[in-house]
Amino acid sequence: MQLQIALDRMPLPRAIDITRAAAPYADWIEVGTSLVKHYGMDAVAQIVEAAGGKPVLADLKTVDDAAFEFGLAFDAGASSATVLALAEDVTVDAAVRAAAERGREAVVDLMIVPEGRRSALAGRLPSHVVLAAHIGKDAQQSGANPGQLLGPWTSGRLVAVAGGLGPHDLAALSGVENVRAIVGSAITGAEDPLAAAQAVRAAADGVASR
Repeated sequence: MQLQIALDRMPLPRAIDITRAAAPYADWIEVGTSLVKHYGMDAVAQIVEAAGGKPVLADLKTVDDAAFEFGLAFDAGASSATVLALAEDVTVDAAVRAAAERGREAVVDLMIVPEGRRSALAGRLPSHVVLAAHIGKDAQQSGANPGQLLGPWTSGRLVAVAGGLGPHDLAALSGVENVRAIVGSAITGAEDPLAAAQAVRAAADGVASR
């Protein structure tokens, strides 16, 4: 199991400090949509520098003009960027193509889309394209769990899972192959983010060793 630490809803200096402290325990660092909107691509560039070589994802949630937006993220040093599954197929395909042309990763965020759309994308996109089961911040208040979005479409491909996850939620993902757990506020909102990152890393490694 890979661990991606998501940085959202905080001042950029704090995000940089958390990145420097927690990056050794992460496989990926995510520059969240709120940071991108607040600080622009400068946030991506600064987090890339602070991450010490760990790959950085820019959570753009692109819904149009994918080649241009992905290019901005990659020029800032991002190794990956996100496109919404809600977008037209032509936009999703443009994002996948833009990432492939730069030797980078494309993540398709499945937030809101129904099972039929998840299965359709899984059936036609290359297996190296990451499909991310995601319950958004507002929807989490209703108790929705991203694990409820998983199904046969996850077989044989890279999958990410996001939406209010903490260390005690990771064991439920043990049956998902090639999974990347995305953890945000359980680390960034903790009194001691470094200790929280270490705890989540230990939980992820515990799942991986089963």
